[in-house]
Amino acid sequence: MYNQNMAKMLLIGKDIPEGYDFAKGLAGAENQVFCAESDSNTDSGDLNERIFTASWNKASAISAHSLLIKAETRLETIENVIFYFDADYLSSRFLDNSTDEISTAIDTMITPFLYITAELLRRAEQKGSKLCAGFIVKNLRPEQTSGIVKIAEAAFCQLAENFAQNVSDRDYLRVFLAKSSALTEALAGEAALGEWAAKALGDISDKKQSVKQATAWNKAGAKLGAGFPFFK
Repeated sequence: MYNQNMAKMLLIGKDIPEGYDFAKGLAGAENQVFCAESDSNTDSGDLNERIFTASWNKASAISAHSLLIKAETRLETIENVIFYFDADYLSSRFLDNSTDEISTAIDTMITPFLYITAELLRRAEQKGSKLCAGFIVKNLRPEQTSGIVKIAEAAFCQLAENFAQNVSDRDYLRVFLAKSSALTEALAGEAALGEWAAKALGDISDKKQSVKQATAWNKAGAKLGAGFPFFK
């Protein structure tokens, strides 16, 4: 049974304010959520009583480290993290493959995930502390997904699978992978998807995992455990 009593979560991938509804879903009735802000020049601190924010430079490993320090300071610990790749939203931002846009796209959609995942694994290994991570892809309109976003989505999925492989030699690590796509009965609402993600983290928290279980892609909204081969 999932216990919603004050779970503390880090959200990476869809910043505030764009990701506010998703963050509200994660927060539910009791949880606390720490998110990044889309404006790197601001740092508002508390968005409401249970959603906290900080700015960061996504192209900087030092800034990624700093963001995690801020999250740990506010939440006291980082045991739950959601990496969220919203292809529908990102395709509205990156429409062409110009040189300037490619550079910005890499710094927005690929580099930050690499920095944060590496830093989280390093810190969890040093402390021997539990870490539950979820990787979620939302792509309800694949026919409208821009070329650069398709490439970034593929990179995100590969990173997710590589990250999940780490459960083989890290007893403290639990991972789930999920997709919300036009091929499934998707959770279209951001808040509903966030609520499901929070429950999914709780579901894997105290269960042993094999690499096969951790690396299987699940349908967002469904019970974890049944992978979908056609996602591979």
